[in-house]
Amino acid sequence: MPSIPAMSLAALHIRPALPSDEDFFLALYRSTRDDLLGLLADPRYIDGIVAMQREMQVAGYRSSYPEALYEVLELDGVSVGRLVTASVPGAIRVVDIAVMPEARGRGVAGEALRRLQGQTAQEGRDLTLAVRTDNFGARRLYAALGFTVETEEQVRLQMRWRP
Repeated sequence: MPSIPAMSLAALHIRPALPSDEDFFLALYRSTRDDLLGLLADPRYIDGIVAMQREMQVAGYRSSYPEALYEVLELDGVSVGRLVTASVPGAIRVVDIAVMPEARGRGVAGEALRRLQGQTAQEGRDLTLAVRTDNFGARRLYAALGFTVETEEQVRLQMRWRP
């Protein structure tokens, strides 16, 4: 992967995903699945398992949110993350947001979410998302952006931001 440039909020570019982004999306998905990597004693099976799990994730998103918008987060032309959103009654749903490890903690996800907040505020809609209860970094970010917990499930929090 090319080196990640220094983050400036203006440098973040959000563009529609293209079929040529699939290899990046697979690498991004793999970077978020340390749980799978630790389960397998034989590393020869990791790529197949990760690819299968990614396919299941995509199928689930397409089934639940068939009209979802898939976008790539870029810094100076380098793909560093993915944003999947869907229009739902009264809100925009952040189906998924993920950032490569090399770019985490640099404001990429926060800036993408602030831009969505601006869009939803103009449209008079809320912004909703779900986060794993053990994802403390993301939970801190969402709280700092004004998201509040709507419901708490066993492994997930449903959160909402209101303009």
